[in-house]
Amino acid sequence: MANKIKAFIAIALLCAGAAFADDTFKVKEPKKGHVLVVGRVTYKKPIDTAAREKPFRDDGYKNWEKSKSYDFSIKPDFAEKVYDQEFPYNEGYFYSELKPTKAGTVSLDHFEMGLFKKSYPGNIFGLPAGVIVSVPDEAVYVYIGTFEYDLDYALRVVGFRHLDDYEAAKKNLSRELQKDVELYRAPLDFDSYGKKKEKK
Repeated sequence: MANKIKAFIAIALLCAGAAFADDTFKVKEPKKGHVLVVGRVTYKKPIDTAAREKPFRDDGYKNWEKSKSYDFSIKPDFAEKVYDQEFPYNEGYFYSELKPTKAGTVSLDHFEMGLFKKSYPGNIFGLPAGVIVSVPDEAVYVYIGTFEYDLDYALRVVGFRHLDDYEAAKKNLSRELQKDVELYRAPLDFDSYGKKKEKK
């Protein structure tokens, strides 16, 4: 009987864990008055993570093999963030639920990126963004493009391109929400963001 009870508890915990994982990594509809901002981060050249991983293994980081394996994580730093639907996979796409300002804008300062395919806090590095996004009045889903970074070995930015992959983003979001969505391209202002920070 004791073994049956233990087995039942183990199965229940596994099911609960699976349900939590599914809920965590499912794109959610934004609440009324909020918008879901969709974008993507890519690298011009792949980062050599294997060489960078070695010191952690050599230092005997005991939880390295047990930590979760992700493609890489993305955490956009929006000033108006309500809920960050942070996806550690999905080809670099991110989804942030935001409440626009009275002026109808949201501001993205930078991205916090996970370097390895592991959920280890020591692998985080930042990438600048610095953009003010104008949200269309009727928009619920807002597209802000692909941010492509060219990095040197020290992970310093040596080149940047902002790309429009609207059709791919719309297809991806529609698949995630399992319905056809009206995704709005948002006007972006990179120049005014720097001036805004200087005034503070």
